[in-house]
Amino acid sequence: MKLFQYGCSVSLGEEATICYGQLIAEQYNFTFVQLSESSASNPHIALKFCETYKDITPEDFIIFGWSHPNRQSWFNNRTQKWEHMNYIQGKQPGSALVNSCKDYLVNQFEPNGYMEKLHTWYPRHIVEMTCKVNNLRYMHVDCVPGMVGKLGATGGNSNAKSKYIADHLHPNNDGHRYIFELLKKEINL
Repeated sequence: MKLFQYGCSVSLGEEATICYGQLIAEQYNFTFVQLSESSASNPHIALKFCETYKDITPEDFIIFGWSHPNRQSWFNNRTQKWEHMNYIQGKQPGSALVNSCKDYLVNQFEPNGYMEKLHTWYPRHIVEMTCKVNNLRYMHVDCVPGMVGKLGATGGNSNAKSKYIADHLHPNNDGHRYIFELLKKEINL
């Protein structure tokens, strides 16, 4: 049995020596298959799954670690590889759009905030339908901003971020262990 993990740098375990998917695989005695990519967009996560799902059996388990909906991915014909960019990474400090980007990130989930659901809904819909048609077991993990936000606010104290986050975004080993503990309650294997 294998555990396939798709996602961005949070799922990849960037800035850590372990990741929550690896911990789940060890807990349930799965062989771990890491298919996450740094800065991957949600559409790219779904595309990667569609390119590889034929290798997954109903005995295996899949974790989709969803990224921020504003990330973009494209295939670079010159380098013959996929490249990924977070919208914020494309802005220089002092740029006219920096304040707009900050406003978007802060207010995106407010009732009267931004309504960008396209990069959230359709990648999940594609992978869910593919899993259901092929009788594949899966779970969704809202990594960015979901889990990262939980790690930064754990216990309601300001020390939580330094305890669980290695840099501005990526969980450290303790952060991945905490995510693992949260997810264990949701896993039905």
